[in-house]
Amino acid sequence: MAMLKTRRLETAKAGNRPEECEDASGIRFSESGPARVAVSDGASESAFARDWARILARAFVRRPMPLDGLDGASFNEWLVPCEEEWNGVVPWGRIPWHGQAKTRTGAMATLLGLTFDPASSPEGGHRWEAVAIGDCCMFVVRDDALSLSFPLIESGQLNNNPPLICSNPANNAGIGERVHRMQGDCLPGDLVLLTSDALAGWFLREHEAGEKPWRTLMSLDSYEAWRAWVDEQRNGRTMRNDDTTLVSVEVK
Repeated sequence: MAMLKTRRLETAKAGNRPEECEDASGIRFSESGPARVAVSDGASESAFARDWARILARAFVRRPMPLDGLDGASFNEWLVPCEEEWNGVVPWGRIPWHGQAKTRTGAMATLLGLTFDPASSPEGGHRWEAVAIGDCCMFVVRDDALSLSFPLIESGQLNNNPPLICSNPANNAGIGERVHRMQGDCLPGDLVLLTSDALAGWFLREHEAGEKPWRTLMSLDSYEAWRAWVDEQRNGRTMRNDDTTLVSVEVK
């Protein structure tokens, strides 16, 4: 059975403290079942988005989402414990009057979740299933070539109005139409990258220019190298100044 080697790198937008980063990620391995990885990006314009992103990422890796036959109703049912947790985190009694309406509207975030199941894959690899709401992206690299990009396939699809999940169920009407799913197999030697939107935009633009951006990302061998590289991209305006997350999964 193929082994999975993971790495997680994250940095807040320039000018913010690390604890202000509104990206979140989760990784969970199991000796007897599927492995799960998730990336979530909280929307800064909403209240307590950092908490909501962390709740969503943690929930995906800890509590299986019913991916078979997933629709709006089953997705909303899966969200209920997340919504309850977010409501328990918010300090409602300390919110000033001018922030109450915004907070009641709810927090917003994207989510990309990926499940690896070695039991159902041929050739000693892993069968994977992915679900996405919004513009966090997954890239699969095989034989030093990009073989899959999900849910976006080109940089022009990125904009300032991605589909979002709200912590207030009243604002999740029609969410089933915003859920994208995909499945496939990964084999030994494959590389899977999960990114939040700023890094996804850089990656897609580099690939469209004929480059191999995965080589650059995998060459960053320390957190210091990662931070320096992100700062360089932001200063050179090749990547938007936003919270930035990379989770890499190498199939060994």
